[in-house]
Amino acid sequence: IDEKWFYMTKKNRNYYLLYGEEEPTRTIQNGSCIGKVMFLTAIARPRWDSEGNVTFSGKIGIWPFVKEVPAQRRSDNRPRGTMETKSIKVNRQVMREFMIDNLLPAIQASWPENDAGQTIYIQQDNA
Repeated sequence: IDEKWFYMTKKNRNYYLLYGEEEPTRTIQNGSCIGKVMFLTAIARPRWDSEGNVTFSGKIGIWPFVKEVPAQRRSDNRPRGTMETKSIKVNRQVMREFMIDNLLPAIQASWPENDAGQTIYIQQDNA
């Protein structure tokens, strides 16, 4: 498993639009302070059968460290109470919850049946 930061948007973005299509609206408070979101990703070694067909791709899942909270104040863009997506600070407790609630069920659901009963080691990069 590993963690990766992604920016929510860029300062400058090019759009290729059809004739008559409107440009998407993007709103950020400050171009110098663009928000970031951290994701937890999990992969494993892919598996093949004797003919060379992929039996397990190795992709387990990707989960964002975000939470939905109601807006505290109204703004010109939305009323008060509208659900907003906010990134959360990742600490030991949050990582533990994500591993128990998201990672372990995903491993159980997607793991190949050929390897059932074997020990699964979750390797972190110690960040």
